[in-house]
Amino acid sequence: MLNFLRKSRSGKAAVAALAAVAVLSLAGCGQEKAAAPQATLVRSMQVIKRDTPLVYDYTGFVQAQQEMELKAQVSGQITGKYFNGGDTVQAGQVLYTIDPRTYRANLLQAQANLANARAALATASVDAERYTKLYEQSAVSKQTLDNAIMARDQAQANVNAQEALVENAQIDMNETNVTAPFTGRIDTTALEVGNYVTDGQTTMATISNTDPVFVEFSIAEPEYLKLANAAVDRGEAAPLENLSIVLSDGSTYGLSGRIAEVNRALTNNTGTLTVKALFENPNRVLLPGMFAHVQATAGTKPDALLIPQRAVTEMMYKKFVYVIGADNKVEMREVTLGPRVGRLWMVESGLNGDETLVVEGTAKVSAGAVVNPEPMTEEELDTTIDRTEGQEEAAGAAK
Repeated sequence: MLNFLRKSRSGKAAVAALAAVAVLSLAGCGQEKAAAPQATLVRSMQVIKRDTPLVYDYTGFVQAQQEMELKAQVSGQITGKYFNGGDTVQAGQVLYTIDPRTYRANLLQAQANLANARAALATASVDAERYTKLYEQSAVSKQTLDNAIMARDQAQANVNAQEALVENAQIDMNETNVTAPFTGRIDTTALEVGNYVTDGQTTMATISNTDPVFVEFSIAEPEYLKLANAAVDRGEAAPLENLSIVLSDGSTYGLSGRIAEVNRALTNNTGTLTVKALFENPNRVLLPGMFAHVQATAGTKPDALLIPQRAVTEMMYKKFVYVIGADNKVEMREVTLGPRVGRLWMVESGLNGDETLVVEGTAKVSAGAVVNPEPMTEEELDTTIDRTEGQEEAAGAAK
């Protein structure tokens, strides 16, 4: 009996020990699950605050100030070409000759017909004058005089018609020499000698005047009003003066431009205003079709708030940034952006200016996340690689 009790007690003790071990194990697992998450490595920057020119940037394209397709005004075969593709030609310079033989013959025929008509008019005029005197002497009837006067008037009408035909024949003859309508540059796809051209249909070449040139772009209504008000404050007669352009290679064109043409109204579907800026182009650097960023300045904003472009996240047509709090927790905050300043955005509202933002690593964080921020400088914004990914991989390999 005593042995049985001792065995029972030792069994219960073993069960209790096993239960205690299980409880401790579960507690350990719970502690592991409840451990604080590892902070995400990000790169950060404090909001920049400084006086900043208000520069608005627009996408535009270069256009020739004048451009014209040279169409044949008479039909025939091209017998002469007096330029090379890409040449700058002068106003009135002969560019092509179209076979003139038919038109020369037509002119000679018209001139001969005119000579005959003038001779007939001279005869009819003499007859009318003679019959007038005879009628005054009652030597001929009124009907005879009227017929003579009618014949003279018909001869005069025939002369007028023949003169018009001579003029038309002379115009056609002149059109066999195709001349430049203005000074400009001619394209390289012009027709060559031997091609047949048709009156009013065949385009022989295209010529454009590229000094000065237009740069066409569109501006939104709110920005137009800001620029207009800034111009009034500066005492200027009109907005959008003293414009500059940045070319596709990033270089800034050396000469400033001004607005030359403004559309009569805003575009209905976009709410934008189409304008054309005029830029001098003495060295022919600007060519029609070139892409250009037009920049307009509307004064300087003191203590403007600037943030890196890569710090901005867009969701549902709204702009957000991740603000790092004192405990390194991330807060998502909506911002309203102004014009772009290089690699920065000007902030209109949403920030006070003393915040620190996540610049690199925004795709890996969310509101409430804990981050491990590594400060970066404004100069480092020129790099385009998110270095936080590589740094996290290296940190994981080290562990």
